[in-house]
Formats: sequence, structure tokens, C-alpha cells
Amino acid sequence: MKKINTALISVWDKTGVVDFAKFLSDQDIKIFSTGGTKKILEKNNIEVVSISEITDQKEVMNGRVKTLHPKIFGGILADRNNDSHIKDLEEMNSLCIDIVVVNLYPFKSEAVNKDLKISDAIEYIDIGGPSMLRAAAKNHENVIPLCCKEDYDKFKNYYLNNNGEISQKERMYFASKVFKLTNNYDELIYNYLSGNESLNINLNKNENLRYGENPHQKSTFYLPNKESKQWNQISGKKLSYNNYFDIEAAISIVYEFSDLSCSIIKHSNPCGFAFGNTPKEAYLRAVTVDPISYFGGIVAFNHCVDSNVSLELDKSFLECIVAPEFTDNAIKILTKKKNLRLITIDKDKIIGNRLSVKSVFNGYLFQDKDTICEDESGFSVVSKIKPKKSELKALILGWKLVKYVKSNAIVFSNHNQLLGVGAGQMSRIDSTEIAINKAKKYGLKLNGSIMASDAFFPFPDCIQIASKQGVRGVIHPGGSIKDKEIIKEIDELKMFMVITNKRHFFH
Repeated sequence: MKKINTALISVWDKTGVVDFAKFLSDQDIKIFSTGGTKKILEKNNIEVVSISEITDQKEVMNGRVKTLHPKIFGGILADRNNDSHIKDLEEMNSLCIDIVVVNLYPFKSEAVNKDLKISDAIEYIDIGGPSMLRAAAKNHENVIPLCCKEDYDKFKNYYLNNNGEISQKERMYFASKVFKLTNNYDELIYNYLSGNESLNINLNKNENLRYGENPHQKSTFYLPNKESKQWNQISGKKLSYNNYFDIEAAISIVYEFSDLSCSIIKHSNPCGFAFGNTPKEAYLRAVTVDPISYFGGIVAFNHCVDSNVSLELDKSFLECIVAPEFTDNAIKILTKKKNLRLITIDKDKIIGNRLSVKSVFNGYLFQDKDTICEDESGFSVVSKIKPKKSELKALILGWKLVKYVKSNAIVFSNHNQLLGVGAGQMSRIDSTEIAINKAKKYGLKLNGSIMASDAFFPFPDCIQIASKQGVRGVIHPGGSIKDKEIIKEIDELKMFMVITNKRHFFH
């Protein structure tokens, strides 16, 4: 068994290092350290030996050179089974280093994100840290490299569960993380110094999904390094590829609003949305939008799911129910269906992914996600008639929903709910007519409602069609060469119109 006797600790991010150093000290592991790390450990009554006592050399050049020394790297790189290596260590009056605990200067947060000039940015390029980590990783059979604070507890568990021995498999795990870290770190610096626009996305496999868009397609969910899922699955079968998109859309819609609301998603499009005084009222109202398509859908709430709404939800076949939380009674009711997925997502913990990636031909398309939070005060009322307070609420409701509908997208709504949706049609007229027919089919009145469009109207035809149904107003981005003609038509039809100056295509 390779007994661990010594540890070198030199970290920029001091999070958790005191507790970890105390653990090492309690195991009679001698600690060597430098600069700020040494000071904070000594301040917490942890016995530390200065690196300078090994090297017989004080830190120089304002700390640029402190660990770059043969006695340090010899202690890290020495093969314990090679007598020649051990003899060399003895002759230079050095010793074996068994653990290297190092994290790197924060080049991204301090240099890249703050857009520092080159002369300042280079001070955040770590030299000694990556060198020691790589040396320890190379010699992982003898030395354990720990390059991130998340591994402190992992090491402690390994150590305690195996009487102080760290297996080859575990050593390989720690070593592999080092080379991933230094690779990313070097690429980050290269891109910054060269002005190169290459994009390196580092992802770790989180889980295999049930299947992709179709059962014959394999699918996997990946997460960036150091990140975990933002949701918790309480019950139900494993998620499939399509579920991920629908769940994100469903919860994103309800979290657009502060009033208690419910959304229903089917094949990435909202087929139901409504406000309510209770979750049950919101859900039942949302179902009225399309009481056929919601079958097998994803239902989301921005409020706790209670037993009252759960009894209603239990009456139908649904794929997933998503909410910030469920009461105990609600869980008891809904988990009777073993396949029904119950998922909690806390609004405050959602960190939106700002990048959208798609493969095309032999390359990839990248774009920022359409996550803009628009300020309604910037909207322009361009018609002679101005919307009333309740009509303005309907306009905002429709405009927020149309962002989640596949283009060409048309949405009809009032101040309480979605009324009709036309999605993914080649013609905006087709989308308008589909949305109207849907509303009529299920007995929803469009008289007094509003129409939202994800892009401008190239002609007044859709507005004329909507006007015949009693639609009172329109919200759209504007920007057509015929905007003036369309505004004139709006005034003649005694409707109101709001232009947002933002488009929401969704392909």
C-alpha cells in the first residue's frame, strides 16, 4: 500500500481548503504550502511548512516564481519504485510529495469576462499550477492530483473507506480531470491572445435517454463540467429526447408570468394556457383551449400542485407534470400512475442556456437563444384607438406565448387565457385560419380578443380575417415595407395595434 505522507496545497479558490487541510492534518499528512494559502491555513491553526523550506529559495518576482524548482518537481515526479529517482531526491535533500492540491488562476472570470488589456490579463495566466498538476497526473501511480474543490469530499470518502489507500482506478480518475482542465485552460488563453473565434464546449455525459425523437434513435443528455440537473424527478419512467424540449417549454412559459398559471405543451407547441385563482381553475381553463390535443401532453404550473388539481390531472393521460413543488397528498394521488413523471423545477434555480446548437451538413450552427425579456414600456401603440388595461394584459399574454409557437406563429388570447394557436404553417394566413377554426371548434369566443404574430404582417389579409371574428387588437414586431398601409387598415377597422420591434421566429 502506498502510504500518503505529504501534501502540497496551493490554491487560488480557497473554498473548502481549510476543512480539507484539517482532514489531511488529522491523518498525520504533512502539509506544504505557499503564499495566501499558507496564511489562511495557519490562521486556522493548521500546521504548514513553507515551500521555501524545501527549495531554500524565497518567492521571487512578486510570486511569479515560487514552486518552479527541481526539489518540488522532483518530489512530484519521482517514481517510488525507481531506486535512482529516490537517490536523486536524497542527494538534492528533497522528499516525495504524495498529493498535489492546486486550482488555477481564474483567467476566464478575471481576464476574459472583464476584457482586460493584454498587459493585465497575462497576470492571470497560471504557470506553476498547471505544471505541478500535469506532473502529478503523469505520475498518478504515486501522486494524487486534486484540481477542483468538488473532489475534496470524494478523496476523503475514498481515503476513509479504504484505510488510507487510493486505488489505481481512483488515481486515474483524478489524473484524467487534470488533463481536461489544463486543455480547456490553454485553449481559453489561446483564443484570448490570438483573437481566435473557435468554440470549445466541454460536456460530460449525464445519462442515456430512453430514445431520441423516435425509438430507433439513440439519445444522451450531457451537462457542462461542474453543473448538475436543474430539476428533480419525483416519479415516473425515464425521460425521452422529446420530453426534455417539452418540459423546458412548458415551465418556461408559466415562469414568464407572476399570476398563477398553467401551460400545456404538445410537440413543443402550447396547446393550452390560462390564469386562475387556483391551480385547478387554471388547469381546467387551459384544457378548454384544446380539449383533444392536451391528451398525452406536458402540464406545467408556476404554483404548488395541490390535491384538488391532482384529482383532475389524474383523470387524463399525461406525460409529465412540472411545478415548483407538489404537496404530499398530490404526490400520493399522482404516483398511482407509475409512468407519469412528476418533476420539480424551482424558478430561482433555473439558469437559462443562452446558446442554441444545431448540426447542419458537416458543421454546426450556433446562435443565442431567444431569451429576451422585453420591457412593455418600449412597445409602440401605432393605432388611433388605444388598448384598455385588460386588453393590454391580453396583448402581453399573447406576445409572451407566441415566442413559444413554431413559425409561422399566430396566437389569439384574452386577458385570462390562450384561445387559439396556429403553428408551423408555410403561410401566415394558414396559421391565422387554423387558430380561428380551433377556437370556434371548442366554443371559445374571439370577439374582443387580440391576435399576436411572431413576425410582421406583409399584407393586411390576416388582420382582415381576424377583424371578421371580432378581434379587437393586434401585436406584432412591425418592420414591413407596408406597415403604413397595415396601420391604415387597422384604423379603418377600428382596431388597435401595438408594434414591439422584436421578432420571435422559432424553427
